[in-house]
Amino acid sequence: MIKKLRKRQLFPALQLAQQCGLDVVALGASTPYACNYGKLPRPIDTPFITTGHAATAAMLKKWTIDACKKTDLVFNNISLAIFGAAGRLGKAVSHYICHGVSPKEIVLIDLPDKVNALKHLATNIQKQSPQNKIKISVIGLDESKPLPRFDGAILVSNNSIPYLDADKLRQARFWIDDSHPRAASIVAEESTRRETLYIECYASGPQGLNTDAAFKLPSTNDCYTCFAEGYIAWKEKITGDYITGIPEVPKIINVARLLDKYNFTTGSFFTKGGTIIK
Repeated sequence: MIKKLRKRQLFPALQLAQQCGLDVVALGASTPYACNYGKLPRPIDTPFITTGHAATAAMLKKWTIDACKKTDLVFNNISLAIFGAAGRLGKAVSHYICHGVSPKEIVLIDLPDKVNALKHLATNIQKQSPQNKIKISVIGLDESKPLPRFDGAILVSNNSIPYLDADKLRQARFWIDDSHPRAASIVAEESTRRETLYIECYASGPQGLNTDAAFKLPSTNDCYTCFAEGYIAWKEKITGDYITGIPEVPKIINVARLLDKYNFTTGSFFTKGGTIIK
């Protein structure tokens, strides 16, 4: 399936971008899988590519801080769950969330066969900031058991069908969903809207930006985070592949700085289903 995606979608898209004179392409969503996050060979040298993962990690932390304010929580006093933490984006987000100002506790969650990877991740995070006394828990997701207690969650899992129902959503004050296609069903999202904050991760772009595309976002001035990463790579005149593999914390910090420089920030609270939350 991945070979077919490379042949039928990735390569033709890169070739079209080259014909259009584009310097850099932000891959986004599931496309990085088709090229092992930019590390597999491709038939053309340009355009350069970037996965979008550093900007996504940076924006997820921004959204988490905003969601805490929206739900009357204090960011550095919460327990934060990260679903899909063993994945490449999950690892990047987990490290960056714990850099600098961080929650009191993080709960790393993934499938049961990823528990050893989660334990290794937890050890690396603690080595990263030994002075940071953050509590780290590791959970192998078991549908037959209740979820552990946490105040909010970041969803960076890749799942073919939604796995969070309304009862599970009610257990946390907020959920920031960057999973594909979505972690909670539309019914669960809509039925719990008055009880928990369930929002999409995206970026509000600089003045004059017009994505003019069929994104389910508040306006054409808004974009997905992979687009924002491609934009800043273009503005910075990056002459090579920008973010590939798992972005390390220093790279995410730099991308976060550039997102601020080019006026990408959080915008309206917006559901995964495409509705603005007042």
